[in-house]
Amino acid sequence: MTLPNRRSALKTLSLLPTANLVAKPSLGENLERRGPIRLGLIADLHGGLANDAASRLDCFVESMKQKDCDAVLQMGDFAFPNSAHQSFVERIAESNSELVHVIGNHEFDFGLKREDIYAAWNIESSYYRRDIQWVRILVLDGNEVGSPLHRGGYPSFIGEEQSRWLESELHASDKPILILSHQPLAGHGAINNWKTIQNLLAEHQNKIIACINGHSHLDAAWEVNGVHYFHANSASYFWVGGKKRMAYYAAPLFTTLTIDPKKRTLVTEESVSQWKNQSPEEIGYFDRPNHAPQAHVSPMISQRSIPLHPHLMLG
Repeated sequence: MTLPNRRSALKTLSLLPTANLVAKPSLGENLERRGPIRLGLIADLHGGLANDAASRLDCFVESMKQKDCDAVLQMGDFAFPNSAHQSFVERIAESNSELVHVIGNHEFDFGLKREDIYAAWNIESSYYRRDIQWVRILVLDGNEVGSPLHRGGYPSFIGEEQSRWLESELHASDKPILILSHQPLAGHGAINNWKTIQNLLAEHQNKIIACINGHSHLDAAWEVNGVHYFHANSASYFWVGGKKRMAYYAAPLFTTLTIDPKKRTLVTEESVSQWKNQSPEEIGYFDRPNHAPQAHVSPMISQRSIPLHPHLMLG
């Protein structure tokens, strides 16, 4: 497995001049040279919190072994990064030799630090670049502090240094970009500085395939200013809080993403379950203030065909 760049290297990269993009070819000029890319994806397994997370991970790993995926994306809130849960890391490593980790907020529970996550997952930075064939993946860390809007609880913010790094990567990339974050960049539960990040991404919409997140435990998608945002549902449950806390899915949810340059689509594979016991509606979740949109609370990941930008840049 290729390790991410060290933070020092990332900082150096952010100071480099941006690439001249004038002569870059568009997607249509390279169709004959690009085949589809398939990525496995699992979000919000919650090892150590969900009572049957290990068996859900087993289902995912065995499914991925049967699929011809080019990489697997782990979208955060995976398992506590300590010795008691290292078996989760070892197990998911069996799913694919190319494994991309995104850090969630629950990775910081019990006073755990980024250094604990780096050691557990064998990564070197919380945000980094990773190329999978002709696609560039930019992994973001939405757990940074410093937001003036933070009022307690888990931080949900992309700080100034990381934002500069993201801008530099967007300018310099000669590959189409898939952006991964645990916290949403759009829609319900978006990071505190969502507007700033969305404006930045909109400036580079012709390079971006989509932005994918976990965290919300929703089945939802949006298009904002030419950029597609996709919420990947949890493998385990919807969080209802209160005494019930979790409305479990009967079967684990996970998906594959197929990026097909000839069809000009990103397609998400359908994954359907049902409520294991009471649904959020039966629990009374939607009677509470500030609840998630009911249309997006469902024990499933929908099959979606998201069109690629008509002028998607391709090196």
